[in-house]
Amino acid sequence: MTTLREPVSGVLMFERTWGSNVYIIPGDTMTLIDAGFPLDERRIVKALDGNQLGLMVATHYHIDHVGPISRLKERFGGEVAAHSADAGVMEGTIPYRLYKLDPLRTVYYKVLSPLYQYEFVQVDRWLEDGNILDVLGGLEVIHLPGHTEGSIALYQPERGILFSGDTIRNEKRILEGPPPNFSIGIKEAFRHIRDKVLERDFDVLLPGHGEPVTSGARQGVERLVRDYEALGSPSP
Repeated sequence: MTTLREPVSGVLMFERTWGSNVYIIPGDTMTLIDAGFPLDERRIVKALDGNQLGLMVATHYHIDHVGPISRLKERFGGEVAAHSADAGVMEGTIPYRLYKLDPLRTVYYKVLSPLYQYEFVQVDRWLEDGNILDVLGGLEVIHLPGHTEGSIALYQPERGILFSGDTIRNEKRILEGPPPNFSIGIKEAFRHIRDKVLERDFDVLLPGHGEPVTSGARQGVERLVRDYEALGSPSP
């Protein structure tokens, strides 16, 4: 069953996915922000309900965010957008970074790997810091390397909305930075959260994982950074 809800006016999200949160922004054509695992393709197709898909934005290249994008592009057309530092991975010209995992996770991913096959896709729009996407009244691209080289957030200033990808998560309703086991640089990520995210005025956080925060989001991110730095791991 495909169930959509509207955490903030003009933005839909799935109640449940196999991978990341998947956000749909309705318009003359539909926009996707992240797309979950390959297994999420069917529910996305059903939710689009025959509407045109104009743009698919990846906050970063990990398979739990871009799993079905290649097949969705094949089916619907539309453009794929990602930061230039991640676009090469999505297109297959740069190797997908592998991480050293604990034995239990290694076995888990090996057994389920047939469900998680990475499919390369042409990235039509190579994004850079400060680009504006003509979506939701204008979304600013904020480059936040640290989870991946090309991780981005998307910021809507007039409405104070931040799509944070995995740079800021809200799993178990606790704001966190990117997962250390799958990130290239936690200190770098927190430095960018402090210096680039917190310079924006936002009240709503739409994370890549976990529940949306529909009020007081900036104060929550301030606490996240303060707590991180208090642990003795200040950003360089």
